[in-house]
Amino acid sequence: MIAPLKKRAFSILLIMAAAFAVYAPSLRNGYVWDDSALIQRDPFIRSWRLIAEGFRHFLFTDATAADFYRPIQRLTYTWDYAWAGFHPAIYHFDNILIHSLAAVFLFLFMERLLTLYGRPRAFAWATVVGVLWAIHPLFTSAVCYISGRADPLAAMFGFCGLWLALRFTRTAAAIAALMFLLSICSKESGGIFMLLCLALLILLHRPRAAVLRWLVMCLLVAAVYCTLRFSAQHQAPPPPTPMSLATRPIVALRAVAEYTGLFLLPLHLHMERDVLPFGHADLATTVRIARNREFQTLLGALLAAGFIVWIRWTRKREPAAFAGLVCFLIAYLPICGLFSLNATVAEHWLYVPAAFLLMAALLSTTHLRIPPAAGIGIVTAWGIFLGVRTFLRNPDWHDQRTFLTETIADAGPNSRMLGNLGGLELTEGHAEKAIEDLKQALVLSPGQPFAAMSLGAAYLHTKQYDLARKEFEKGLDSPLTAADAADDIAIVDYQQYGLDRTDLLERAAALAPENWGIQKRYIMDLAGRGQNFQAITLLRKILARDPWRADGWILIGDFWTNLRRFDFAIDAYEKAAAYDVHDDATRKKLAAIQPAPGLSNLK
Repeated sequence: MIAPLKKRAFSILLIMAAAFAVYAPSLRNGYVWDDSALIQRDPFIRSWRLIAEGFRHFLFTDATAADFYRPIQRLTYTWDYAWAGFHPAIYHFDNILIHSLAAVFLFLFMERLLTLYGRPRAFAWATVVGVLWAIHPLFTSAVCYISGRADPLAAMFGFCGLWLALRFTRTAAAIAALMFLLSICSKESGGIFMLLCLALLILLHRPRAAVLRWLVMCLLVAAVYCTLRFSAQHQAPPPPTPMSLATRPIVALRAVAEYTGLFLLPLHLHMERDVLPFGHADLATTVRIARNREFQTLLGALLAAGFIVWIRWTRKREPAAFAGLVCFLIAYLPICGLFSLNATVAEHWLYVPAAFLLMAALLSTTHLRIPPAAGIGIVTAWGIFLGVRTFLRNPDWHDQRTFLTETIADAGPNSRMLGNLGGLELTEGHAEKAIEDLKQALVLSPGQPFAAMSLGAAYLHTKQYDLARKEFEKGLDSPLTAADAADDIAIVDYQQYGLDRTDLLERAAALAPENWGIQKRYIMDLAGRGQNFQAITLLRKILARDPWRADGWILIGDFWTNLRRFDFAIDAYEKAAAYDVHDDATRKKLAAIQPAPGLSNLK
């Protein structure tokens, strides 16, 4: 039986209070890693006028291309920006709020599911699952990291959809379908909730007609999503490093062992995880890690065998736990290691699967021959440990330097983290330290074009022009960096020899017509050489294609102001202000050239 409203309200408040308590330190955190691209540089979150445009573009506009179509995630940043601009506290607050609401809907869904299975004390079990899931430190990379919002957002809509679907009414079913659409538009893995819903309907022995209706509804949701996704503008990212079919089962077994350890005893948490032994500078370290990975493979095989025994046992003795394990398998399959993704394992990938594993594990413990008081004590002690670990993990995301150094300290050096650290050192004026970090990154991953480009920039900063040119010329060989490399070589020639390499800037612009940064530098070079009308013509062409570029309208407004064509400048500044609700600087420019009331525009 579903618990009375007062009891459920108490559980909801308890879950939300627990989530805010353990994640409160993250309210003092700033921006790290992808936050720069998704918040500080995304033009589509700057104005409500651009919401529809945000649905027509993948994430990481004007950044390294990615296969992420997540318009609802972007929409939440639009809300945050409207309220707070670039102050990070509101973004972190909303991350915690969304995570806590995801835990609340998990509680409501679990309570209904366990009630349908006739499980005694369904309310209590669902409350425990909700609290433990809300405070588990595995999810700090999804909650403390602003760009990690996709996971809690998709889960919030997904668990809400499952809860509504289990009410078995037509109205609830229609709203559930909408929730599933919002979930998959928050993160691609949100599509798994539709499969979970169908699986639960089958496990609960719903009539075949009801299952078929849900199947049709899921197909309609998928069709709407595909229409949105495949009609959006998208620049394909570089393909992931291929993994042989023979290697994938080994990676999958290692992932089982890795995730089991992280789930039970999450001590060494870090963003970059890998179960392959490569990417280490010295042979001795590589051999040692490879040996440990072999033991991990054997442990994974034993755990997988134990899981098979567990699922067979629950099928006969604990139907609700069996349903939880089936749902866990469905949610876990995409990230199990058998499919090529952008990593072999990642902590936040367990965000949804862990909820079902937690439910199944807790229900199964009731069949162990231990006193109830001892069981409650063990779960309570484990919950306290999880909450404390989460609380202490929050500051690891305080700022970019803390995030990078803590990740390297816990996970060991890897090319991507060292490359990012080198870029940070260069930004902060520590060029020599940047060179050291970037050289180490290239030792670990010799073919990394972005690290080579950053190293060239560090050499340029220290006026080592020949070394800088050598690194930039390496970038010419990669389609990912060729345009930037041509641009940077032009800078080297100008600083070293005083040469105006317009040919290289023009070549860079031709190589990357969609790259706004490169186009903008070329336009500024044209204007700097007195070719204002050529610069304006090129800029107008770009703005005809991308009218949402607020900084483009500011630039053309500045050009027209310099040419004393204030009527054109006013029009450009007005467009810029409309596309950025917090651009007070442009509004001041606009006010400075606005004609007095009753007078015609100045010319």
